[in-house]
Amino acid sequence: MKKSLSSFNLLQGKLGNENSQSKGFLHSLFTERKYITLKIPYYAYLRGKIFIEDLRDNYEEDVPYQFDVAFLIHMLYTDFMDQVKKGVKNEEVAAYLKKGKTKYFKKKEKRVLKPITNYILKLETVEEPETELESKREEKSAYIEMRMKEKVILRGEVLLFDLEPYLSGVSVSVEELISIIYLDFISSTAQQGNSTKIQSSIVQSLKN
Repeated sequence: MKKSLSSFNLLQGKLGNENSQSKGFLHSLFTERKYITLKIPYYAYLRGKIFIEDLRDNYEEDVPYQFDVAFLIHMLYTDFMDQVKKGVKNEEVAAYLKKGKTKYFKKKEKRVLKPITNYILKLETVEEPETELESKREEKSAYIEMRMKEKVILRGEVLLFDLEPYLSGVSVSVEELISIIYLDFISSTAQQGNSTKIQSSIVQSLKN
């Protein structure tokens, strides 16, 4: 397995570890935490902050002080993985991720003819250069640092590894997986407004 499934590439490291069955390894796997960094559009970050402020206004002391955008993202990812564990089909998860990768991460491409010799041309796919406005928009990003258990990151890598046959060659990392889940949540919130049902569900999760 050559492809990296996250910035840590835990699965490949574990598979290549000769002492992977040792007690020390298992202890490390289920107790160690790592910092994972997400790059998201700055608007999505601000929209998440506003959502949390609205949540705190509506539910006051039910929303802890430490509940921030990183906390929200972690909660959404955990809920997504719980749904997967309950039996969502791999084809459905793969279709969701391919759509999210195209929507949030796909760079513009175009097909061009490139000369190989004076008489032979080859059709190739190349990235389209960004306009000045697109370039400025791309620069405005927020970086979210999250502290997560290794086993939580590894579970995401294992899911992506299992999904490879259904992703049609589309590469998705754990960081992108988590970002897609959050960005979809923000997109839905921006389009439909704050849902009382969603707010109540989040508050209930915070109590558990």
